Amino acid sequence: MSQYGLSDCPVKVQAQINRLMQELKTRLARNLLGIYFHGSLATNCFNPLRSDLDLLVVTRLGMSLETKREIAESLLENSRRPSPIEISFLRREDLSPWRHPTPFDFHYSEDWRARFERDLADGNWETWNDVQHCDDDLAAHITVTNHRGLCLYGLPKADVFPNVPEQDFAASILGDIQSANFGLNVILQFPVYVVLNVCRTFAYLQTGRVMSKEEGGVWGLQNFPGQFHDVIKGALTEYRECGNESALEKEQLIEFATFMRREIERALIK
Repeated sequence: MSQYGLSDCPVKVQAQINRLMQELKTRLARNLLGIYFHGSLATNCFNPLRSDLDLLVVTRLGMSLETKREIAESLLENSRRPSPIEISFLRREDLSPWRHPTPFDFHYSEDWRARFERDLADGNWETWNDVQHCDDDLAAHITVTNHRGLCLYGLPKADVFPNVPEQDFAASILGDIQSANFGLNVILQFPVYVVLNVCRTFAYLQTGRVMSKEEGGVWGLQNFPGQFHDVIKGALTEYRECGNESALEKEQLIEFATFMRREIERALIK
């Protein structure tokens, strides 16, 4: 399976991006400061059969309930046509002074689809502005945007996003890895994601470089003991070709998880 960046992605994906951008510009109008890509499309390893469209949107002010409802309806229609969309909306004032976990005004991903459909059907969308939400993952998303992201529309990313403290970035990308169930539940449920994310996490701790999942896997092959190369190669193959994640051996995954958790904890102490 070929991998792509923004400039050469499939025509249907480009059309989806254009629809999304036009909708956001129309709905947000002068409140819109910028639209930014992070993730695989920004790092030229987008797989149409596996990858999401990962975006951050920055606004001057928080959105009204009506605007959120309209955008939610649009995202429900546009996501998965053909690629899943994961998008966070941030108010500029929530980026300075910097806070971690970081507040966000609105968020959509396919994991939230059923909730959005229920809220729109039963009127619960009218409560969307009642609570301020925060997200641990935004420190990682913003750091990747700063280092590797693409501005689709609006202000240059350097004029919008702050420099994220290294400890917050590390905490953001290490959340799953440091959880009590990391060695078993998480890696067995999402083996490709976890193996490659562990590789790029450790690569960051060793080199300070922000890598894509694929780049992290390649780095792992060059730097980890040979006994784990089959696991990393398997994850890379399935990430690139959208193969069968169950082909990865359970015992090897657990052994790799145990080793990497220990190595990452050592690196954090130094």
